[in-house]
Amino acid sequence: MKPPEPRAVVGAGAPPRQGQLGRTVFKPARTISEHGLTVLASGLIVFTIIILFLYFGRDILQPLAIAALLGFILAPLLRRLRNWNFGRVPSVLLTVLLAISILAALGSTVVVQVGQLATDLPKYEQNLRTKIRSLGGGRLTSGALERASGTLRELQSEIAKTGGAAASTPDQRPRVVEMRTPEPTGLDAIGNLVRPLLSPLTTTALTILFLMFILLQREDLRDRFLRLAGTADLQRSTAALDDAATRLSRFFLLQTLLNASFGVVIGLGLWFIGVPNAILWGILAGLMRFVPFVGAIIGAVFPIVLAAAVDPGWGMVLATAALFIVAEPLAGQVIEPLLYGQHTGLSPVAIVVSTLFWALMWGPTGLLLAMPLTVCLVVLGRHIEALGFIEILLGDEPALALEERFYQRLLAGDAGDAADQADAQLKLQTLSDYYDSVPMKSLALAQLDAAQGKLSADKQLAMRDTIAEVVDELVDHVDADIDPADGQAKLPPVLLAGQLTSEWQEQHSVLCIASRSPLDEAAATMLAQLLKRRGLNAIVQPFADAASAKSLSSAALEAPLVCLSYFGAVANPAHVRFQIRRLKRHMPYAKFLAGYWLLGEDPTKGEDWKTAVGAHFVATSLTEAVAICVREASLPARDMATPQVRMIGPLEPIDAPTAQPTRLAS
Repeated sequence: MKPPEPRAVVGAGAPPRQGQLGRTVFKPARTISEHGLTVLASGLIVFTIIILFLYFGRDILQPLAIAALLGFILAPLLRRLRNWNFGRVPSVLLTVLLAISILAALGSTVVVQVGQLATDLPKYEQNLRTKIRSLGGGRLTSGALERASGTLRELQSEIAKTGGAAASTPDQRPRVVEMRTPEPTGLDAIGNLVRPLLSPLTTTALTILFLMFILLQREDLRDRFLRLAGTADLQRSTAALDDAATRLSRFFLLQTLLNASFGVVIGLGLWFIGVPNAILWGILAGLMRFVPFVGAIIGAVFPIVLAAAVDPGWGMVLATAALFIVAEPLAGQVIEPLLYGQHTGLSPVAIVVSTLFWALMWGPTGLLLAMPLTVCLVVLGRHIEALGFIEILLGDEPALALEERFYQRLLAGDAGDAADQADAQLKLQTLSDYYDSVPMKSLALAQLDAAQGKLSADKQLAMRDTIAEVVDELVDHVDADIDPADGQAKLPPVLLAGQLTSEWQEQHSVLCIASRSPLDEAAATMLAQLLKRRGLNAIVQPFADAASAKSLSSAALEAPLVCLSYFGAVANPAHVRFQIRRLKRHMPYAKFLAGYWLLGEDPTKGEDWKTAVGAHFVATSLTEAVAICVREASLPARDMATPQVRMIGPLEPIDAPTAQPTRLAS
């Protein structure tokens, strides 16, 4: 067999290697390093440009982002109007007018409530100071109330900055200054009146303009996203994009309705308790629920401080705190999972990082939009291949498959974490199903690396030992009852001593042998544990002694069934055939099961290999092997007469076609 031609020699100063045809293929390592640095520098430049664009373009991007989110929220209403035979333009106009009316009503309510709060704040502060003096020497309580008083003063100063004349009170005396600015007249007065309103009016106008454009051009925008996603499979791309848009629309609509309902409940509760400006605090609580983790705390601080200032006692404070303590977990842990599932598709780390990022970029607006914007980005990354890295970085799906994570734990020698992963999965499936779906696939990955020379013999031994530790950790695991309606196969029965024949009641009734490597021994260890759970006495023969039967004990030689564990799917396993021949010389009454763990998707090849090696049974999974062993143990006793054999040579006996032992009737 000719050696393969080398593709490249990587490493500075490495000598060139001759290929199959005498050609020299050489690629210096510095070329790869320069390419990697170029890619890294390009990525940093693009990332910096995006950051600068988001920061300096926030005056335009904020209204666009708000309009896009409103478009998702209003999409169901727009579709309903279109189904009622309204035209496109009338449907969009009615939808936008409804949104404007709701936002205008909320804005006017907030303005009225803030003005009323600005008028009453000095009185509340005086009540709070009176409460502090009545408490006397309590340092801890006095310090907390002093901070609450400071919070009220800060709130009053902020309202005074933005509220103008509405914030002035009879208790505040204007300062006398030497230089006085003349009262503005004419255009100056109009400018002073319009200038504070210019920025919010501009943002509102841009938001309405973008919203109408998005709703009117929904189909065109969808086509452009399809072009971005790729038109090679138009049917699949269209279905994926429509599904993503529908899910996002439903998620944002339900989240908005839930947060609005939460605000209504808080407002009514505060009104019933007697906290002033209950409507304002209800609106604030609903808005703050868009901010993950800390939003509910921020929404609860001001009502609690105000309750402490208004009520001479502590009943109002405790009732207000109890309202938030009950309402927030109820909304977050009970109602949200019922409405749109257990998770939002974002990892906890991604939620924190995205919240900080958007807050730094866009301030309070970014804080409110962080969660919806990040959800949109993750959905785009899930359906657009070019943006797949976003879903990997921010999504809540594991970056590695279960078998890959388990393989990584085996490489690290971390049996504790591997056992923890197993405990989590065993809540959903039986032990045999878990072994087949995760550890066995991990060993298959290890076998591929070993075949390519990437996994040393010492590392394979370490992985075998780690698997043994995990198996020991799971020895007391009890499988949950399997419901046949779920479509899962029933577990084989547990065989009691009275149900076994005498030959299967020996100390070792099943001999599990590793064919050629520690990876095979790891699979044999799991198989032996599963057999013991079915009532069969199984023993594992180390792979180092697998080539010879001389190391087997007399009890092991009496085993009626031998299971050979083998990872391999490339060539005909001749050494398995030789191994069976050697064992048959010492165990003429035993039957042999060949476990070809990499042939799960090719059962025909497994049957061919069974015939080639002279095995009686073949299995491609641990579950199948256990079922065969339990079935054999349930059969009647065998005829113990000496089998007929023909000799190939002085050392290698092989069964003749008529050498199979016959079974007696029960």
